[in-house]
Amino acid sequence: MKGLKGKRVLITGASSGIGAGMARVLAREGCRLVLHFNRNQAGIENTLKVVTNLGAEAVVLQSDFCLLDNLDAFFEQAWRAFDGLDGLVNNAGLVSKTTALKDAKGIQFMETLKVNLHAPYLLSTAFAQACIIAKQPGAIVNNSSIHGQATCEWFSAYAASKAGLDAISKVQAVEWGVHQIRVNVLAPGVVPVERTKPILSQPEMAKKWHDKIPSGRYGTTEEMGEATAYLLSDATAWMTGSVLTLDGGLIARGNYPSR
Repeated sequence: MKGLKGKRVLITGASSGIGAGMARVLAREGCRLVLHFNRNQAGIENTLKVVTNLGAEAVVLQSDFCLLDNLDAFFEQAWRAFDGLDGLVNNAGLVSKTTALKDAKGIQFMETLKVNLHAPYLLSTAFAQACIIAKQPGAIVNNSSIHGQATCEWFSAYAASKAGLDAISKVQAVEWGVHQIRVNVLAPGVVPVERTKPILSQPEMAKKWHDKIPSGRYGTTEEMGEATAYLLSDATAWMTGSVLTLDGGLIARGNYPSR
């Protein structure tokens, strides 16, 4: 990807799944990586091993994004790791499933918004402030979801957090454009990861989903990584405030029955 070699990028939630896929692709593109994780020690050690074997410089930082008061210190560490950052990928998040009646007090709702929306807001703002002080451009990619555009039962908290992330990304793009700080959104569809592969790979479940997806298959973490590299690269230098949907056509189809 044009202009990525040597770029310093913080990826949150890089211990597994899409975050690990992003790390692999950006490592191949020659980026220097700050890899965040919360609890998955074995996962982040594997990601670190993979990216260093690909020739990338990388450091690992731990932080629990439920503890918002710790984010300033975490970001300062990330910024200092390579004497600054050129890109921020807000990937870490919770996939919460519950109905409003089962979460009547909104406890799970607020925890989800804290990690999926408030934490990226704070990290993006810290990144923008640091870039402005350093008089340098920057690029932010927020990993959202198709649930920010169209959703279903059980996903009120998750969908609200992702729709909110789409919205604040557009606002931040407008506010920070004058400083040459770009903010774009990646909205993945159904992408099997370690947690969901056992279920999604079952023949009956796979057929159920593949019949609904025009491309006839799931997405891959590697494809999400390629899209992230594209959004961070100079190829999208005039792209900001946009939502890039990668879902095999699921949202475009509108979930209509197969004909």
